Amino acid sequence: MPAMLRGLEGKTVLITGAAKGQGLSHALAFADAGADVAALDITDPIDDIYPLATADMLEATVSAVEAKGRRCLPLPCDLRDESQVEAAVAKALGYFDNRIDIVVNNAGVAALDSIQGMRSHVMDAVIDTIVKGHMYVAKYVVPSMIGHRSGKIINISSGVTGSGHAQLSHYVAAKHAIQGLTSAWAFELAEFDINVNAIAPATIKPGEGQGSGMVLGLAGEVGMTPDDAYEMFSAAGNMPGPKWRTEVSDITDAVLFLASDNADQITGHILRVDAGQGAK
Repeated sequence: MPAMLRGLEGKTVLITGAAKGQGLSHALAFADAGADVAALDITDPIDDIYPLATADMLEATVSAVEAKGRRCLPLPCDLRDESQVEAAVAKALGYFDNRIDIVVNNAGVAALDSIQGMRSHVMDAVIDTIVKGHMYVAKYVVPSMIGHRSGKIINISSGVTGSGHAQLSHYVAAKHAIQGLTSAWAFELAEFDINVNAIAPATIKPGEGQGSGMVLGLAGEVGMTPDDAYEMFSAAGNMPGPKWRTEVSDITDAVLFLASDNADQITGHILRVDAGQGAK
């Protein structure tokens, strides 16, 4: 019997940061696997953060998922605001018959700041989006998972947790926190048969429009083209050589694996899809 991912068809997946980049890639792949999607993303700018998603991008994600024959619910939401997260999750649970089977905590923002030049409002945006945002989503989704005694939570950390990176200390701290949350939640939720894991990606190849936007945004801050910035960040952390350059599909493959029945005996694990950063 050929190897295949099992148990994704008919599931409901809530994905944060779903309007572009990793989140869009994950949403489309889950739809191909037969899952329905609750697509959550911010649709307003954050001061001094590179351009994020827009309402049109979120609607485009919905249309793309629906074109694959699956249901998709758009959830405009700023993860920094607990009341918005509570309302968005309640809407998703109401729409999908009180069931969210899989959560992909993907949303995040980054910026470049020296230690001594740290902008407080930027630090808040990074930490509140990544750390508090993940926690708010879990707070309001987990009760339903406990009730059903099943669920998969997949947090997106970062390869930067395996190596040192100047100018990114707020982002690195937030991503380390995600790994701490992953192990704590895995222990707390094990008795309810809920798996909690994380993925630590390397720098992802940028793309215009709904493509991956973090490197695209940071490139302007260092005065480089997106391709040159991608190469600079990749060369600084990854194993040497052209093979070790990561694209969004590499992360999506790992997300679907951890969400599938194939990964039922994996919990509390940090899967490093980081082109070798953590081994250097």
